[in-house]
Amino acid sequence: MRVGELYILSRRGQHLTFNEWKGKVALYLGESVWNRSDGVVIINHAFMVNGERRITDRSFLKMMEPLTSS
Repeated sequence: MRVGELYILSRRGQHLTFNEWKGKVALYLGESVWNRSDGVVIINHAFMVNGERRITDRSFLKMMEPLTSS
């Protein structure tokens, strides 16, 4: 995935938020890193969908496809 590129949820999506993302274009914003107070580092991925910033985990990335093919 590349920051600034547009993606869309693939037809094979099987995630709890599938209906929220279905058919909507998502702008990939990059990794979202959070350092917990106990020293654990959490790395998620951020998207902009319908004007809202959405955070996903790594498992969601495999269901996203580039909006345009090269």
